[in-house]
Amino acid sequence: MTVIQRLSGETYNLRDLGIRTRDIIVSSPPPRNYTGQVDGRDGLIDYGTDYDARTITGRFTMFAVDLDDYVLLRDEVFNIFSTKEPFYFIDSRYPVKRWKVKTADSFDPERANRMGKFDVNMIAYLPFAESIGTSQTIQNNGIDANDALWGFGMGLIADDDSLIYTHTGTSFRIYNAGNVAVHPFQQELKITIDNVQGSTSYLQLRNITNGSVFRINEAVTNSQTIVIDRMNMSRNGLAIFRKTNRKYIELEPGWNEFEVTGATSARVAFDF
Repeated sequence: MTVIQRLSGETYNLRDLGIRTRDIIVSSPPPRNYTGQVDGRDGLIDYGTDYDARTITGRFTMFAVDLDDYVLLRDEVFNIFSTKEPFYFIDSRYPVKRWKVKTADSFDPERANRMGKFDVNMIAYLPFAESIGTSQTIQNNGIDANDALWGFGMGLIADDDSLIYTHTGTSFRIYNAGNVAVHPFQQELKITIDNVQGSTSYLQLRNITNGSVFRINEAVTNSQTIVIDRMNMSRNGLAIFRKTNRKYIELEPGWNEFEVTGATSARVAFDF
């Protein structure tokens, strides 16, 4: 079974539509290496590596009731995959993760009577799968094997502290179960700060693990709620970017140590 989910939440279960998944092929993330060279030195200088977009190929067979139904089913397949908007692609063999993709090429179903075979090439511009559940799902509900949100191979650990993503105080740590860093320009990361106590001139949240810092350059009261939702910063719903240090918090894989300064206490919730 393969599931296609629009960003709006609309979901297509391909099996229910009469479409069988023959195979799903996920390529490795292609490296993009940065190098330089210096006269008189052998080889190249390694300046680092990023990953390019990742390709995913789905191989499907559709089964129509009759020849007239074949045309309708073919058009429904085009409606599902031939969209200008990105969509989530979920492989039932590992349904706890999803890929955000777009269809990369046109495709032509090969008809044999009431059956049609077709391959869809998709591209994931961010070459990493993501969990369907978020950290606040764990905070609110814990990890339940029956809710089909979590599974082996996701980096989750048997440590009660790793399941806490809302903290009150001035020091705490956050566990990123993923094996890549979380950057708000690339992944979903929402940080909510409220119930601030003792702030008189500024409020600062610092990830000690990687040095990333978010700072508001004026006092924050306990009636104000600060939200950093990816690239958007607000206080009680009003933009505050110009009143900050204009920098963002990032998360490393594994444990991230945090400290709050400029206040005696604050509640900080991470959702990613």
